[in-house]
Amino acid sequence: MGRDYLMEQAEYLKKDLGKHNISQTLFQRLKELIIEGKLPAGYMMPNENIVSEMLGVGRSTLREAYTALAVFGFIRRSKAGTFVNEIDNIVNIAPFSITVENSDLNDLLEFRYMLEGETASYAAKRATAEDIAQLTHCYEKMIAYRNDVNLFVDYDSMFHMQVSAATHNKLLISTMIAAKESFEKGIRLAMRESLTQNPRVIDVTIELHGKILEAIKNGDYQTAYSAMREHISYVNLTVKYG
Repeated sequence: MGRDYLMEQAEYLKKDLGKHNISQTLFQRLKELIIEGKLPAGYMMPNENIVSEMLGVGRSTLREAYTALAVFGFIRRSKAGTFVNEIDNIVNIAPFSITVENSDLNDLLEFRYMLEGETASYAAKRATAEDIAQLTHCYEKMIAYRNDVNLFVDYDSMFHMQVSAATHNKLLISTMIAAKESFEKGIRLAMRESLTQNPRVIDVTIELHGKILEAIKNGDYQTAYSAMREHISYVNLTVKYG
């Protein structure tokens, strides 16, 4: 019988999980274990029921953490099971990630505008039923957490990562992974600062994500492109002018 790496880390994973945002905490801890090699490449995670019971969390919470890990490329899920991926591709893009992190905010906003329109366009051309289901899940969670800025932004960020995953283009996905942290900081900055001046920001953001989702569902790559650029333009204006 093979070594059960996850069982060895169970105490760390379930320590002080609290009652709020458990899936995000699990995502961060599992990501850390994968990066550190404590959950090695090729390792097959135990059955979800076993892991849920081991950690004392619901299956839906565990699945949300797994969804985030899959979107960011740390695991792959199939009918055969859930496996840890090689992380060389993530490690190799670290220099670009550092460049993004140290970029001027205006440069970052312009980069998003150029990148994500094309990403949405390719997602509309290539998204599978599973991709659309994951995008819909993120969108519904954004609506559910519209009154919690931090959780709202978590799912906003995950939505954008899932759009990149739906392109099935490894370079686009890797670029989004590298830039993700800085992108997310920009979104949080926009939301926190603008909410004090314009309570409609959340509503407008939800509306624009809905347009992107519908376009991808319909395979309408032109509308997906324009809707994403409209959304990024709105974020850019919100960051700059509140």
